[in-house]
Amino acid sequence: MKVLGISAFYHDSAAAIVSNGEVIAAAQEERFTRKKHDPGFPANAVRFCLDYAGCSLDKLDAIAFYDKPLLKFERLLETYYAFTPRGINSFITAIPVWLKEKMFLKRLLQEELSRIEAYNTRKVKLLFPEHHLSHAASAFYPSPFEEAAILTVDGVGEWATASISHGRGKDIRILRELKFPHSLGLLYSAFTYFLGFKVNSGEYKLMGLAPYGVPDSEEVK
Repeated sequence: MKVLGISAFYHDSAAAIVSNGEVIAAAQEERFTRKKHDPGFPANAVRFCLDYAGCSLDKLDAIAFYDKPLLKFERLLETYYAFTPRGINSFITAIPVWLKEKMFLKRLLQEELSRIEAYNTRKVKLLFPEHHLSHAASAFYPSPFEEAAILTVDGVGEWATASISHGRGKDIRILRELKFPHSLGLLYSAFTYFLGFKVNSGEYKLMGLAPYGVPDSEEVK
């Protein structure tokens, strides 16, 4: 089974092709456009992966996007409602983008893929797995393990911010989830922003600086 994975429209857009659990090719769009953290549709990365794998879109069994847009939209609406009217400026900025593009992501992805090469959109499945399931799958399926515990911790997916899953054979079952707004990843991003770095970009700098900190507050005095 050959699956093309796509991450796009947020940060660090990328594509990968997996065949029977083996990663055949993977690339980030920024490597081709030279635009750091390029968030656009990864057309160049998709072309590279297809060429490297010697595959066409029609020969794929499925194309997978990295999350469920409608569930994410639900979270945004509930969050804006909970903090109204304080979030009105952010609401006015974000919602038109969702209504214009992200609510119709299936159509947008099919249009972008068709610009790369013509393919039968009815034949090739377009799947939208949950965000944390995508993380878990990317770690478990290419691994050498038949069974494993899988821990996923990030900012936020649709609702989940951390999850523990059980992988066995071809199946992954999410056992427990920590849900938004409780998030270790967003806390890390908050510190990233507080220290003057860009969120979704400078977190690795904060990680690199951490070993140079002084763990004993008495020494600071």
